[in-house]
Amino acid sequence: MVGHEHTGDSLKASRGVGGQAVSSERLSWTALLSFGSISMPVSLLAIGLFMFLPTVYSASSGIAMQDVGLIIFATRLWDFVTDPLVGWLSDKTRTRFGRRIPWMTLAWLPLSISAYKLFLPPPGVGASYLAFWSFVLFLSGTSLFMPYTAMGAELSTSYHERSRIFGYRHVFAVLGTLSAALLFWFVNKPGVYNPEADALELIAWVGLILLPLALLATLINCRERPVDATVSRADIRWKDGARVMFGNRTYLRVLGCYLFNGIANALPVTLMFFYVRSVLEAPEWTPIILALYFVAAICGTPLWLYLADRWGKHVSWRIALLAAAATLAFVPLLGAGDVFWFMAIALIVGVTLGADLAMPAAMLADVVDQDVLATGRQRTGIYFAVWAMAAKLAAAAAVGVAFPILDWAGYIPDMYNEPGALLTLVILFGLCPVIFKLLAVLFVWRYPLTAEKQTEIRQAIAAQRGG
Repeated sequence: MVGHEHTGDSLKASRGVGGQAVSSERLSWTALLSFGSISMPVSLLAIGLFMFLPTVYSASSGIAMQDVGLIIFATRLWDFVTDPLVGWLSDKTRTRFGRRIPWMTLAWLPLSISAYKLFLPPPGVGASYLAFWSFVLFLSGTSLFMPYTAMGAELSTSYHERSRIFGYRHVFAVLGTLSAALLFWFVNKPGVYNPEADALELIAWVGLILLPLALLATLINCRERPVDATVSRADIRWKDGARVMFGNRTYLRVLGCYLFNGIANALPVTLMFFYVRSVLEAPEWTPIILALYFVAAICGTPLWLYLADRWGKHVSWRIALLAAAATLAFVPLLGAGDVFWFMAIALIVGVTLGADLAMPAAMLADVVDQDVLATGRQRTGIYFAVWAMAAKLAAAAAVGVAFPILDWAGYIPDMYNEPGALLTLVILFGLCPVIFKLLAVLFVWRYPLTAEKQTEIRQAIAAQRGG
């Protein structure tokens, strides 16, 4: 297999958690960088879509901003249909090029065309134009990204190598986010009439150039593993498959932790502009704080990979969750002018974000091994599809709950607010994430799927396939 130093289930043993032997299968740096690089243009285009596109369309096309949001939200709802459908279909795909690569390759062209049409619209476009190309973009994006995440889980059967794979992938995703902010800073100069439109155009061109290059690098340097399935078994019915999936307590624990932590992370990001403007009274510091937060996430990722290699992924993630909760608990103590104290909080919480990005998906890849052993089928796609739906549900819950509560409390952006309204903002921004992170910790306390257990599962799968 190109890009691998070891292949197959008969892997070199290394000393893992507790000193027991665990499998070691390392991908080359070239393979890791190539595979991870796809996340950068995808993240860049996503930031352009959700942060800049609504402003551009409401200003240039005459569509009200709330209508732009409703159109994007309505077309995004189809993800709850297409995510599991694409995951299921890619699991069943069989070609000589693999299961995931054909989906990613075929999705590239419609994704590029729809991104071009959306990000560089002609003058005078209407709501139907936005709705159609948004639908094409979300469908093609799902067709690329669902198989891509599943492929990441299947590149290695090694407990520790999976942490590296998803660590690299999410570092590139954060780089995409930072690139979007940098491009906006580049065009946001005095006298520029519509910097959002200029930034959106730059984001489109950079993303559309980087995406095929990243896909090509992945095609050259990465190869899909053979399907881990006992071919003697009949294909599992979807009802039976769903029963096995949601009957897997380990899966439900990882999913529950991911969902609660997703809400905890989404609340501060969603309310960041409001908090810095109304509580710290320093809106000019917002870009610097966000940049610090995401740079810290990149710099912190090696720490969590080291701790995962030493003590296990669940322990690494648990430490990060507790550290973030303890740090966010200081948010209510801050007030107007406490920018540097808040930057210290953003720095520490940003470091913990590295674990939030790398550990969950790597842990889910191990859970899929349990399913392979139970069903005889490699159903990584459908597992990650449900996972993606949980992430979208967490983001929607943060917005859907926080904004109505702020409205009920009487909070008005860019206006004077009563102490009660500001207190509500502080609770939502700082204390609610603490509660959700502590709830998330409960799901991975005494987590059963350790490195040794995963190695036993892989050995059982190898024996099952050999039998």
